[in-house]
Amino acid sequence: MNDFPADGIRGVIFDMDGTLFSSQDLIVHCVNETSQKYLKRSLPRQDSLWSFGPPASNVIRKLAESLPDRPIHEAVDYYDTLYRRAFRDMAVAFHGVRELLGELDRVGKSLAVVTSETSTLSDYALETFSLRNYFDALITSDHVLKRKPDPEGIHLALRKIQLSPQECMLVGDSAADILAGKNAGLLTGAALWGSETWGDPRTANPDFLFSNVDELRGFFPRR
Repeated sequence: MNDFPADGIRGVIFDMDGTLFSSQDLIVHCVNETSQKYLKRSLPRQDSLWSFGPPASNVIRKLAESLPDRPIHEAVDYYDTLYRRAFRDMAVAFHGVRELLGELDRVGKSLAVVTSETSTLSDYALETFSLRNYFDALITSDHVLKRKPDPEGIHLALRKIQLSPQECMLVGDSAADILAGKNAGLLTGAALWGSETWGDPRTANPDFLFSNVDELRGFFPRR
């Protein structure tokens, strides 16, 4: 891990899925249930339709476009309903995340989320885990034209929290997260505590590696 005075970091931008909580099993479940309803088959991860996500709603839109009646809105609504219905049982908040966010907020760090999920489901997830109020900005797939590793979402978050790239760190669990942070000029930290498999963040050469949430908490000095 690089030596760096963490006091110089005034803001932290987090990815959401796989960083604040684990939802991969939930997403796969909801996509497969939707695929079963409309295509009469499950959707294995090697299926080319998965390449249109994240967010998973893009996978559902592409799935529905292939059907004669193109029930796009109906299929997306069905997916969203499944997501909400199963969220409390299948999504898991990572241990120590709420305490981490509380400490960062208490010492005056500006916090933001940049996620590939939609605004509706992002708000629902963060509110369900009682995390939404910690964040000064929430940037979702509805706010940008280009998804990570493009830095568009990071730049928008920086404008919202009124900080420069040099004052912030990006924390995420995928290579796309780390590359987005690097492309925006931020320090980057790899969240290695999740079990998501959307791409090993270490392949993007992050500035810092954090094996668990407590390591990230320890990175920032307490006052």
